[in-house]
Amino acid sequence: MKIQILSDEMASRIAAGEVVERPASAVKELIENSLDASATEIFISVEKSGTSSIRVSDNGEGMAPEDLNLAVERHATSKLKVDEDLFRIATLGFRGEALPSIGSVSKLQVVSRSPNAPTAQKLCVEGGKKGEMLPTAAAVGTSIEIKDIFFNTPARRKFLKAPATELSHICDAVNRMALAYPGVHFRLEHDGRTVADYVSVNDGQDRLYQVFGREIAKGLAAFDWRQGELAAHGFLSSAPLSFPNARYLYTFVNRRYVRDKVLTHAVLQGYETLLMKGQYPAVVLFLNVPFGEVDVNVHPAKFEVRFRRQSDVHEAVARAIRQALRQEAKEPGPRSGAISSSSFSGVREVALPYGLSARTAPDNPAPTYGNVFTLPPRAAAQEGFYSSMRVLGQILGCYLVCASSQGLALIDQHAAHERVAFEKLRRQMDAGKVAMQNLLIPQTVRLSAGEMMLLEQKLDILRRFGFDLEPFGPDAYAIHGVPALLPEGDYSQVVRQMVADLAEVDTSSKLREHLEDRLATIACHGVIRANRMLEMDEMRALLSDLDQIDFATQCPHGRPVLIEISRDELERMFKRVV
Repeated sequence: MKIQILSDEMASRIAAGEVVERPASAVKELIENSLDASATEIFISVEKSGTSSIRVSDNGEGMAPEDLNLAVERHATSKLKVDEDLFRIATLGFRGEALPSIGSVSKLQVVSRSPNAPTAQKLCVEGGKKGEMLPTAAAVGTSIEIKDIFFNTPARRKFLKAPATELSHICDAVNRMALAYPGVHFRLEHDGRTVADYVSVNDGQDRLYQVFGREIAKGLAAFDWRQGELAAHGFLSSAPLSFPNARYLYTFVNRRYVRDKVLTHAVLQGYETLLMKGQYPAVVLFLNVPFGEVDVNVHPAKFEVRFRRQSDVHEAVARAIRQALRQEAKEPGPRSGAISSSSFSGVREVALPYGLSARTAPDNPAPTYGNVFTLPPRAAAQEGFYSSMRVLGQILGCYLVCASSQGLALIDQHAAHERVAFEKLRRQMDAGKVAMQNLLIPQTVRLSAGEMMLLEQKLDILRRFGFDLEPFGPDAYAIHGVPALLPEGDYSQVVRQMVADLAEVDTSSKLREHLEDRLATIACHGVIRANRMLEMDEMRALLSDLDQIDFATQCPHGRPVLIEISRDELERMFKRVV
């Protein structure tokens, strides 16, 4: 016989390889168990980056002796009662695999006490072999200690990264949980030194300051969006704050951290044309969906989910991000380096205009330079943010100098006009008025049977974007017309990429990116260039146009349109504030 039934030990080690990839995986599983047990304090202590020992203690409900005895058995869980529960999972854990998987590749000790128990119980598991349960002294809650992880699987231990890298993964696991549960106190210690201590807070914004630090957290704005059964809230960065990687992009579904390409794609689509190429935003997204609308039983470590209505979720998240950014862009605040006057408590020089005495200052208007920081007149305050600015002039043939309610504003005239032209062109595209050019010689694109069926269902979407396609045999379509905005070339590749994208999110973001890249190019070459002197009426008209569009703070390539210097910054530069 070639086929053999694996021993229980071998089967447990294989299963552990799916769940416990590294020490951070064990930390994540144990924290999830603590949160499911309604813990409000979770303390994590690791030695040698988790390779020597891991201890997770909580003040949760604890376990009765009979439950503790079953908890280390495979597929034993308190989370699922009936078959239907598997399709409406409301807890972080549900598989019943964490403790037995960890116990099969380590020396595991579990100490737990329920509120009504007179004493705690201790149970040890070494390499999958369960010991005898013994009474011990402990507070209500559960404490789990893992020693010598992967001691009996040296091949897995050999593939662990450097200690600093493994500790970084543990920190990431704790940070993700802390972001989702601000009301829980998390403390992480490494080799006896406190690495993180996040006391419980009532406001999620306060938890951002704990996890990310002041510099990043102060650049994130809260948002809240709801439509039907879908709700999205969290925090996001507005331009120009961005990062060279997606390290600060966190997505949660029903408070469960997930790495889902649909959600990530939706978030980035919400930021389209607002970030420079290769840059990523900082986003903490919490998506709430009915438990029956999401399947979390698709990945052993529960990092991935599957949505029943994937395209609706994608569209909802992209719309929520876009709407939040649109609101932020309506009236930009001072740049991130600015310090608000209300937060400053130092010595400040009396803000009187030079050349006026203290006696005459209140009765006479300040001269021109004194008015740079004055708020706009009451009538102008009803205008848009840009229209309310007072134009002071133009410098270097490229930048408008204005007085805003925040202080001094510099506007790149080329970037500003580029965004105005781009938004006008995009509105035409969204209205279905994309100009189409007919091909003198049609091109053909050959597709698989599945792609042919999908394309047949989505022909209306393609026509709205300016494509004219007709069936050409059993496995091909003829391309008779394409959007005039697309550059000349092989359109079959564009169609093929678009079909692949439609299979993921039901709307072709690839095509939209092609079209918007073309729109940005047209806008860039058809607007006011640098080194051109503008008349005062032209400057005011440009500011007025900026108020009529969304996302007026960035050009279509992600470069800033506006840079503001607050009054406090100017006074610090001139040493008027000590």
